[in-house]
Amino acid sequence: MSTDPWAEPIRGLVLDVDDTLLDTRAAMSAAGLAAAAAAWPQHSPQTHADLSRGFYDDPGGHFDAYTRGELTFEQQRRARYEAAIGALGLVAADEFDTYEAAYRREFAGVQVLFDDVEALLGAAADRGVGVCLLTNSGDDQTRLKLEAVGWTRRFPAVTTDTLGVGKPDPRMYAAACELTGSEPHTTVCVGDTLDTDVIGARAAGLRAAWLQRADRPAPRNSGWGTPIDDPGVRIVGGLAQVADWL
Repeated sequence: MSTDPWAEPIRGLVLDVDDTLLDTRAAMSAAGLAAAAAAWPQHSPQTHADLSRGFYDDPGGHFDAYTRGELTFEQQRRARYEAAIGALGLVAADEFDTYEAAYRREFAGVQVLFDDVEALLGAAADRGVGVCLLTNSGDDQTRLKLEAVGWTRRFPAVTTDTLGVGKPDPRMYAAACELTGSEPHTTVCVGDTLDTDVIGARAAGLRAAWLQRADRPAPRNSGWGTPIDDPGVRIVGGLAQVADWL
């Protein structure tokens, strides 16, 4: 029996969404700028940029608290907003609803699939490889993204709202494998973030393709550049490499 974890044929693909399939970092930057300008029109473009960056960076870890089941999706967004304006010395009144409405409008309009996505999905379809989306975002936010790129109900998706917790909880990967119809050892998780898409997937028995796009800045908490000594992990610069394995 081979000791190479990649010797087994691939029967399922579990695909992260943000910064793997969609350029979420760019979309969040654009949406954050629009939202900051709508909520705080009296302030400068630099303040708007700083607010957008603070919301994205989330140094308080509020999004991670959501994935652990400690906050609702709406609560973590408000907490991120309040932390970002607090860091800038802004005094909140009732701007959050204005911020959120503007953010959602802009965010829906700037969703972009990476150029290598459809080729991977075509290869998976040609070879009968099951596909499931696995994201730590919420149901509503995920639906907004997928509808924006014409993917309504194209693939099953497991979100933090599905189980009340997100990656790296092993139940997330188990649910995704059930939807792909594949056993964990025949399944590859593809994603950009070390803790959730690599370490978590490996702990759940999946192989992992750690996506590090050379033409994009490292997403928040991605861990790019961290050494990893695990034969079940392959670092890839694009999804074409994953398609070749199928």
